[in-house]
Amino acid sequence: MGSQYKKVFEPLTIKGVEFKNRIICTPHVWGWGSREGILTPEQSASYERIAAGGPAMVTLGNCSINMLECSDEINQINLGDDKVIFGLANLRRRMQRYGTVISAQINYCGRNSWWPGSVQYAPSPITAPGSLERADLMGVHPEPVHELSKEKIYELIGLYAAAAGRLQRAGLNTLMLHYAHNNLPGQFFSPLSNFRSDEYGPMTLETRTRFAREVLQAVRRQVGDGMVIDLRFSGEDVMPGGLQQGEAIEIAQLLEPMVDIFTISCAFHNPPSYIGAATTLSYYSPEVTLKEYTKPFKAALKDSKVVLTTSVVNLDNAEAVLEEGIADFVGMMSPFLADPDIVNKYSRNAVSEVKPCIRCEYHWSFMEPGDWKPVPCAVNPICGHAYEFPGDVLPPAHPVKNVLVVGAGPAGMQAALTAAERGHRVTLAEKDDHLGGNLIKAADVKVKAGFKKYIDWIIPRVEKSATVALNTEVDAAYVEQLAPDVLILAAGTRDVVPPIPGVDKPHVHFAWQADNGSVPVGEEVVVIGAGLVGTESAMQLAEEGKKLTIVEMLPPGPVAAAKGMLGAPADKRATDAGVRFLFETCVDAIEDGKVILRDIKTGELSELKANSVLLAAGVCPRRELVEELRHTIAEGDVYVVGDLRGDGGTIGKATNTAFEVAAHI
Repeated sequence: MGSQYKKVFEPLTIKGVEFKNRIICTPHVWGWGSREGILTPEQSASYERIAAGGPAMVTLGNCSINMLECSDEINQINLGDDKVIFGLANLRRRMQRYGTVISAQINYCGRNSWWPGSVQYAPSPITAPGSLERADLMGVHPEPVHELSKEKIYELIGLYAAAAGRLQRAGLNTLMLHYAHNNLPGQFFSPLSNFRSDEYGPMTLETRTRFAREVLQAVRRQVGDGMVIDLRFSGEDVMPGGLQQGEAIEIAQLLEPMVDIFTISCAFHNPPSYIGAATTLSYYSPEVTLKEYTKPFKAALKDSKVVLTTSVVNLDNAEAVLEEGIADFVGMMSPFLADPDIVNKYSRNAVSEVKPCIRCEYHWSFMEPGDWKPVPCAVNPICGHAYEFPGDVLPPAHPVKNVLVVGAGPAGMQAALTAAERGHRVTLAEKDDHLGGNLIKAADVKVKAGFKKYIDWIIPRVEKSATVALNTEVDAAYVEQLAPDVLILAAGTRDVVPPIPGVDKPHVHFAWQADNGSVPVGEEVVVIGAGLVGTESAMQLAEEGKKLTIVEMLPPGPVAAAKGMLGAPADKRATDAGVRFLFETCVDAIEDGKVILRDIKTGELSELKANSVLLAAGVCPRRELVEELRHTIAEGDVYVVGDLRGDGGTIGKATNTAFEVAAHI
């Protein structure tokens, strides 16, 4: 019996290239390549793993045509050198065995190139917002932007064509040109980045699109009529004064005779804190976010096929999009990280087996300076390890050991699941009466409703794989009684209670208690702490109509940096809901109906009405438990994972540290 998802699994042929279904894995950089841009075995294995899971096409992300001038992600593929051809040809051969089309995204990012020492060229010498923010974060001056001479323009057009030729020589029959997100062609389109007065200037539709058209013409001459050309294209800049949707549609119509597929995206290549707006949107945004951006392009374009991307989290989303006729293909990326077999599982009507993507943006953490690593996933920590564990198969335990895991939050559950999968005998001890730990608290925030799907996925599997001991406080005597061969400590954290006079008053609660509705919350609320926990609680209450103020001791910059990729969209949604942020301010005292505030810079005191105060001042690892238990068995067999390590408080770090231990004991 075939799948019930009839539209998704309907094949389509373009220029003799068969796409076996309508699901595309959209471009992303894996971070596994060499700095020279040559495909490594690890990188190829990661792409192949997704191909094995069933999509019609996998597009290699953000491949540069000139690595010295165009570098805006770590370890991109270098299409400016013939050395890349062998690796691409080998990957094509390996992906073909699954009936999957391989494509590659050809890009020159122009003024968005941010690698220190790179030379930036653009239509006009205007520094990109992203370059300004990155330079500030790195404590350096932004690289100067050079205006493109006509000679340089002609050179770049030739580099685009040469890159396409290398893909063709590697055996690819499909390619993508990256015109979206204010990369170089988009910089010519946008009134925010093109101030030229020559034939490439913004004066008319013909002049502002001249570069884009000349690139397409050169590429088509290079590869001939048989190769499928896919264009990643922004529906609009989503920046004040930028390219608007109506103009973008006109440009697309002008380019259409040279294009086979339009992959519709949106947004400027914003500063790093906003890059998600251009590619994958977090749980702060609705699913299928770009539906309204894509629909008018589908209506306006005559012959080209259209791909809808962004915040498509499952094939139910995709089937609905296709049934409505909004697009011909549906693009996803992060769901393939959470479960690379998602398409095949849907084809077999095994939807309940799919590990759900929670849209937490953890996969962007591979870009953090000083922490470069293969693209990770919060719910699927084997992601990025396809070369080490082919087919996601872990090595069997040898010898089989008795493993005790202490703590059943995300780290503890992952450690138990991974160890049991390898064949170890696992006991999971938890002091509460339920599994889940901080996952349960996180899922109580309404915007994180998707977390509940992951909870529903993982808890039954943990219960089936391990012996679970709830309501169990683990001490040295308990460990000595069980006498495990391996002890994994994943006991997590406790909430910080700041030493503020009045913090014990009855109207003072932890933020997570307000999230789950277990405590009454007044109409005028002060939240102490501007991290994600405090911001999301304030956001939720403000959207319910309450008056919210967040008080934070630190300046805005360090707080934003600590929040990572989710910080900017969280702050924007909270601000849009009416939340007020008071930075470099502390709560000196909590009194009935008010809090006493102190400006840290000036020492000035003030009062703020508050009939509820919520604590979101952070957490601290339960290190005393580590000290108590680390000598109960051979010290070399004791491992500390998750929040106990003190290096972050995200689900992704918890599950990934736990997996790394359990996969190798």
